[in-house]
Amino acid sequence: MTLLVLYAVLFCVPFVCASLPSLNDTYIHTLDSSNFSPSDTRTLWDILLSCGLTLFACTWTAIHPNIPGVNDGVVLIIFYRLCLMVVALFIPEFMTIWAMAQFHYAQRAAMDFNRGFGAQRAQSHSDDQAICQSERAVTEWTLTHGFFALMGGFVLYVKGEPRATLTPSELREFVYKGYVEMPVITEAEIEDRSKGDGLYKCIAILQLVWFVVQLIARTAQGLPVTLLEIDTLGVAALACIAYPFWWKKPKDIRRPYIVHWNSEG
Repeated sequence: MTLLVLYAVLFCVPFVCASLPSLNDTYIHTLDSSNFSPSDTRTLWDILLSCGLTLFACTWTAIHPNIPGVNDGVVLIIFYRLCLMVVALFIPEFMTIWAMAQFHYAQRAAMDFNRGFGAQRAQSHSDDQAICQSERAVTEWTLTHGFFALMGGFVLYVKGEPRATLTPSELREFVYKGYVEMPVITEAEIEDRSKGDGLYKCIAILQLVWFVVQLIARTAQGLPVTLLEIDTLGVAALACIAYPFWWKKPKDIRRPYIVHWNSEG
């Protein structure tokens, strides 16, 4: 993490320096200190700190990594998370497209499960309204269920040993053929496993809003704005676009739901 921060600082310094007045210019502006208030002058580290906090707040909360595999170690998990941070910083468009695609597939996975099993079980218990409502509560999938299945939330165990991470289509096929039982997990249980909630996203959005207000105020007063700040605004804005699509996606889940193979299926 320290190397990543150091690299980001070294990468950003040229952008800031390119935007600051140069002493080697042929024409040098004479600045009268009486015309500027202390709030108008900023140091290099002030700019780096402001941009760094905004980038970290927006990209860190925007990243929603998939659930690690059963054989993934701590080093691999950290490396995967750092790679996502680098992608979010330097290719923010990819994160936005990825979030939109996952939202579409998660929504479709939930609809497929509800069509395939929800109506079927509700119809089989139509004579008993209480049982029908209970089965609906178990089998009706939400968008959170779709995200959970898409991010590797269901792991197949055979004879007590992990065998594979099931995709939504594989899980649906195994349940339909009777190889595994229908997973019984509610949306509240999935959210309880999540390490993040809407508060983190709201704090990041507030940080971005404050950053934008500062830029607008400086522009209105005729004060200079660095290239780094403009680039930070673009990266943070693209990261925030992914928030609505990943709002229902669980964050930083480490334990998947175990699905046992039915030997009698």
